Amino acid sequence: MFKLVLRMSRSIYPLCLMPVLAARLLAHDLYIFPDAFNVVSKTKLQVAFHNGDSFPQSEVAPTIARLKEAQLRFASATIAIQDLKVDGKRAVGTVQAPAGSGNLLLSVHTAPNFIELAPDKFLAYLKEEGLSEVIDWRAKHDETRKPGRERYSKFAKSLIVSGAPDDFYRTPLGFPIEIVPEENPYSLHSGARLPVRVLFRGKPAAGLQLEAAWSDSGKSKTTVIGRTDTEGRIRVPLTAAGKWRLHSLLMERCPRQGTEPAAADWESFWASLTFEVK
Repeated sequence: MFKLVLRMSRSIYPLCLMPVLAARLLAHDLYIFPDAFNVVSKTKLQVAFHNGDSFPQSEVAPTIARLKEAQLRFASATIAIQDLKVDGKRAVGTVQAPAGSGNLLLSVHTAPNFIELAPDKFLAYLKEEGLSEVIDWRAKHDETRKPGRERYSKFAKSLIVSGAPDDFYRTPLGFPIEIVPEENPYSLHSGARLPVRVLFRGKPAAGLQLEAAWSDSGKSKTTVIGRTDTEGRIRVPLTAAGKWRLHSLLMERCPRQGTEPAAADWESFWASLTFEVK
């Protein structure tokens, strides 16, 4: 996976060359925070989309126009989340839980966006996200003192449950990057270890930093768990009951098309997964 970070893939030419507007903020995780993680069949669920690092509070509302394919997915169907709107520092929508029982996945992704950061701010961001290969590459190619020009997309999932859990928890959604549990969090309790796998373009994402955030009864904590192994796997210690968010990020070099420079030098892909532990 270290090679993937610097790989120049033809598939991202349009992403790197398309003119885009600079974003106000970048170093904020996008994640889904429903009003209930254990839902009742056939009832309406409010789904919130949070943007920020102070889990579970949202620091700035996501831009509605950039939220794409906000959906509730389950084994037999996909339902669109309706009536998206800004609500203070978050965005919200509603969806009706289906009949029956089992695990459900809420999902959304953002339209790609561009930002340019001053060298010191870009370096601090790379360090925080554990992107040491990008830091080393920039140093080797004399780019440490150049601004970081980045195009980024975010892919968020939330695993919830209606009635008894089933096997849908481990279903990949086909996002470019995603965190897939290999055991069902709703069959575990605090003190257990949750094995997860990070996939990038459907393949194991090795060497990526995984961060976990936890919140319950006004208490919260964020910590770096470690890095994924060669198979993209890592085990998350579920140290407490409550709401959980996992976060990981992969960055790769944008290609050049002939002598024409790309709009961005780097392309990043953000993944988050939220769930609840009893």
